[in-house]
Amino acid sequence: MKQVKDAFVEVLVIFFVGGLVGSIMSVVSNLFVIAVKSVSQQRINSDILNINFGGFDLSMSSLVFLWVAAAGMICIKKVFNIQKWAGPADSMYAAHQPDSPLDVKQGFASTLAAFTSLCGGASVGQYGPIVHFGATMGVVISKLQLRKRAGFSRLPREVYLGCGVAAAISAGFNAPIAGIIFAHEAILRHFSVRAIAPITVASITASSLGNYLFPQTLTFQITSAAPALAEVVPLLVILSPVFAAVAIAFMWSLRHATATAASMSVAPIAVPFIGATICGVIGIFVPQALGLGIDSVNAMISGEFLVPLLATVLVAKILMTSACIGFGVFGGVFSPALFIGVAAGALSAQLIAPLGFSAAGSVISVAAMAAVSSSVIGAPLSAVLIVLELSQSYEYAVAAMIAVMICTLITHRLFGHSFFDRQLLDRGVDLLKGREAIALEQQALAPFASQDYVRADPSDNGNKVRDEMENRGHTEAYIVNAEGSLLGKLNIYQAIACQDGNVGEFMDKTPITLYGDESLNEAMIKVSQFVGESLPVVEKSSNRLIGSIAEGELFQAVIDVQSEARTIERD
Repeated sequence: MKQVKDAFVEVLVIFFVGGLVGSIMSVVSNLFVIAVKSVSQQRINSDILNINFGGFDLSMSSLVFLWVAAAGMICIKKVFNIQKWAGPADSMYAAHQPDSPLDVKQGFASTLAAFTSLCGGASVGQYGPIVHFGATMGVVISKLQLRKRAGFSRLPREVYLGCGVAAAISAGFNAPIAGIIFAHEAILRHFSVRAIAPITVASITASSLGNYLFPQTLTFQITSAAPALAEVVPLLVILSPVFAAVAIAFMWSLRHATATAASMSVAPIAVPFIGATICGVIGIFVPQALGLGIDSVNAMISGEFLVPLLATVLVAKILMTSACIGFGVFGGVFSPALFIGVAAGALSAQLIAPLGFSAAGSVISVAAMAAVSSSVIGAPLSAVLIVLELSQSYEYAVAAMIAVMICTLITHRLFGHSFFDRQLLDRGVDLLKGREAIALEQQALAPFASQDYVRADPSDNGNKVRDEMENRGHTEAYIVNAEGSLLGKLNIYQAIACQDGNVGEFMDKTPITLYGDESLNEAMIKVSQFVGESLPVVEKSSNRLIGSIAEGELFQAVIDVQSEARTIERD
């Protein structure tokens, strides 16, 4: 009966947590998207500073709105008192370690900043900020008193985080299955029964409630029937390396723009205005690439753009998004990756159409969209499932899978697992090492230092120290001065040789030493060359002895940390 009761309580907890997170994210995500579309439409219809240039009517509204957005983001950063924006990379990192949870204030401010930039027409995405907001909301809910009640503590913080992420993708794309897979594939990086159940509830709730409260058409309109797979697959095998090159060019451009902005000798307050100006000026001449560009994406899928315009919007989108992201006009990179992928696919389809492949244009565009976006976000399965749920077509999904597989393999080898992984690598965090390695790198050694050691003064004689070693069952002693600083180490043989002499003359003055702020991983590397009873643990700045640690104690600490990480992934 106790097992039945526990199982019943756990099911209730799962439905409550998943339903709560899914409901909140359904409302927030849909309101975010609707508000951005509404303001963007006002911007598009605006006739501010219309000028005639070379016989063409050009609207300066893109530049004006982007300047206002840049000013708004500067105000947001000042009001919230934050140094940098946060995105999916921070969500991924938070899900892999317990020591640096998401900053809730930073998460809310970043979402508001992304909303501001999108309303201004910045060439950035909405899904990345919504995903991070979902992760932040999950962390907020995990901190409520409910978690301390019976049953709620069974769900670790990263599961709450995963629920928010899955709900965000599910509501944003109306793709609940893709939301479930994305949370596991891109954020948590593992599958477990304890995680998948609440995440599934959150994702399905977000999609179902969103459809009920905000009935609207799908974001991407995929209506053309796909040709036979036998005709499409050879084309995609040939074209997928091209899509990989486009994805790498896009991610390289983002990193280069960020490095350029960081190296400029200008006031920080001016940097967002530089990005806004670059994006706005290009947008005057290529308005199709401004903002989310949903209408442009659907037009490209339908084959309405010709080769010159496709080439123009492809290059313009890469430059505009890089300028925005690199220079602090905050937003996501998922939507731009979808746009760039569709543009690359539509351009390729247009170029090969004269060879008799005109019927494959739509499926090539969609497959390229999935391929480029999957390489940028590091979620190939999620990209394929988004195509499947949007198109409701097996042929489209299989075609996308071929392109995604080849493109992801190439970009993984030549650039990295994803753009977000490279962002974390720049911070010294390698998620590919796995949760266990990250846990070992974050766990400091000091808490494991023992006080069970023999301590001696340098003026003590060898016989005295040897007797204390024998009485306490040790074969080593640490020589410490009056201030508590470690001077050296004395083993039993040195103590016997010392006899009535001062141990300070016989001690090892350069023993292998561990520092309290070193990680368990660093300590293990040092210990690999050690032979003896124990090692001293000292403060790095003062060399004050904190304690000692034996090899067995260090190994046990490592085993415990690894076991805890495995439990999270497998329970």
